[in-house]
Amino acid sequence: HYMTREGQMLADVSPRRYFCTACHVPQAEIKPLVENTFKDMSELGFKPAGSDQ
Repeated sequence: HYMTREGQMLADVSPRRYFCTACHVPQAEIKPLVENTFKDMSELGFKPAGSDQ
């Protein structure tokens, strides 16, 4: 988690490692401890910067 794709060591966690569930997924079919309440920006009504839409 502390190395770039090129093998360079970092002092902090690599930004590409912030999505823990990409590798660390539940290994059992159980109810999650915390409900996932993620909402995409498009669902919240925000427009992309510089967008006239």
